[in-house]
Amino acid sequence: MTIIDTHAHIYPDKIALRAVASIGDFYDIPMGLDGTVDTLLKVGEEAGISRHLVHSVALTWERVHSINDFIHASVEAHPDRFIGFGAMHPDHPEMDKELDRLMSFGFRGVKLHPDTQRFCLDDPAAIRLFEAMAERGLILLCHMGDYRYPYSEPERMARALDRVPELKMIGAHFGGWSIWRDAWKTLAGRENVFVDSSSSLYALEPREAVDIIHRYGAEKVFFATDYPMWNPVEELARFHALPLTEAERDMILHRNFERLIGEAPA
Repeated sequence: MTIIDTHAHIYPDKIALRAVASIGDFYDIPMGLDGTVDTLLKVGEEAGISRHLVHSVALTWERVHSINDFIHASVEAHPDRFIGFGAMHPDHPEMDKELDRLMSFGFRGVKLHPDTQRFCLDDPAAIRLFEAMAERGLILLCHMGDYRYPYSEPERMARALDRVPELKMIGAHFGGWSIWRDAWKTLAGRENVFVDSSSSLYALEPREAVDIIHRYGAEKVFFATDYPMWNPVEELARFHALPLTEAERDMILHRNFERLIGEAPA
């Protein structure tokens, strides 16, 4: 069975433990994995995962270049296991140049986390970034939702998509971490909106998770682990506990994402 994990953070070995501790503090969630490439490869293989979409978040624009170099090197070292999305920040003074560099790496998209990068999704700078991404056909993978902050509210993403309707967007955490039960009301039904299951199945009853999947449409949902937040073995077990049809399961585990990035027939 082909399984693609569409949401995995990786960090250079020398900073991985600090980065993971920072994430754990931000969400007040114990972190059991170290965020390194080697550990992801190990636990991914234990789970039977074929490939991982890997990325990292640039908290400031100055970190964008080095993060993208690291993601590129990691994908180059493991081309059969990793797919790369680049880092970006709306404040980057050479946004177009860096996006072109991502394209030269073969990256298909960009990962953003408005809550830790401290920008609102409908800010003018964010709209400028989304326009530049859409012009290049780059996909946005975006952390969505947090009851504590206004930055990544689904309503802000909806306003941004109204401004840039050609942008294809993956809303992490079923489109709204911690506000799962309401996010779909704003984002479901939009042609270019997809969502992943990362950091969600631990908090939702199986039938509730399936109801959210059906609100978006099973053809718009991707399986994702949010490594190193969660162990891929445990996340896959949570996913297989969902009362889905085999056809839905197959779509979510790999076919939907393959279609989005052009690896499977439409």
